[in-house]
Amino acid sequence: MRRGGIDVRGRVATSRATHHARAGVTGGAALKRRRDKRHALVAALWHNVAVTSRPRARSRARSIGVIGGVLAIALLYVVVVVLYAAGGRIEHAEASSGGEGVPLELTLTPVDIDGAASTMSVRINPTDLGSYSSDDFSMDEAVHVLVTGTNGARTIEYGADEVVGAETVALTLDGFIEQWPFDRYTAETLIAPMRVDADGQGVPIPYVLTADGRVPGWNVVAEAVSTVSVVTEDGTITLLGVQFTITRAASTVAFGLVLLTLMVIAPVLVLTAAITVYRGRRKIEVTMLGWIGAMLFATIPLRNFFPGSPPIGSWVDYLIVLWVIAALIAGLVIFVFAWLRNGPDGVAAAQSAGDADAQGDASDADAGSDGGAGGGE
Repeated sequence: MRRGGIDVRGRVATSRATHHARAGVTGGAALKRRRDKRHALVAALWHNVAVTSRPRARSRARSIGVIGGVLAIALLYVVVVVLYAAGGRIEHAEASSGGEGVPLELTLTPVDIDGAASTMSVRINPTDLGSYSSDDFSMDEAVHVLVTGTNGARTIEYGADEVVGAETVALTLDGFIEQWPFDRYTAETLIAPMRVDADGQGVPIPYVLTADGRVPGWNVVAEAVSTVSVVTEDGTITLLGVQFTITRAASTVAFGLVLLTLMVIAPVLVLTAAITVYRGRRKIEVTMLGWIGAMLFATIPLRNFFPGSPPIGSWVDYLIVLWVIAALIAGLVIFVFAWLRNGPDGVAAAQSAGDADAQGDASDADAGSDGGAGGGE
């Protein structure tokens, strides 16, 4: 239909097509917006889950680390205590000289070991006087006990009708304390009890030699050894001795290694703090000089606290102590350089910051006073 030369139907169709096209575009845009909103919501949810899960994971890892550290310290504590309780025992050694009659029994008990002096104190105690006593506490005749391995041979005399008691002798050790805490010593002694015959000569008597006891901080292995044999009125007597092998107990070694580890940790901390300050990642605190100096002066007392007191110049000094002191001094030098490099600029910056703070406080005070005056008006 045409009106005034205008195609009405065509215009209506065109208008309808344009309307449907606009509606389709509008619907597609709305659908796309809804889809984008849905995706944004899902992304936000995943982000929230990730953000909340990270602190939980970090907290869980931190808790696991703390628990693991506590368990490691507890395990180390238990190990050191168990090693100390189990160490120090002397492996029992016993030997008999042979011969007729009830033998004299002598017990050797190490009581003290001095690695620096290379000596071991041993108590010799007649525990059973055998057939040479009628009352079990004094000799019926004089008996002399020859002891070798000391700083020169020594003779212990038990007179007739005299109360018999324990005697202590110092055996000479063969070893090097400079190898602390892995130093090792050996000692050997010959014990020969004798009576005096009619000609004034010493004649060995039957005896039993025993080594036993406990020395805290040391492992002592005693081994009875037989030497020469002598024919006497009491039969063939074999002279006996004891060979000692001495090492430090595992608990002592562990104690020393823990102290060495703590000594190494100190310069690591000092160097870390000094280098961090030197690189400008932390503020310079002059009080740190006192802390570093305290760590330096604490090294020598810690060094003298080593079990067994190894002398100055031992291997541990050349391997660890010397370098610990050098590292502490290096940390002190680095920190002083950082402090000097900061110089007047740092002082001026600190003063300007302090002046700014003071001015800010003054302005706040003035504003407060003005506000109070305004309120009064």
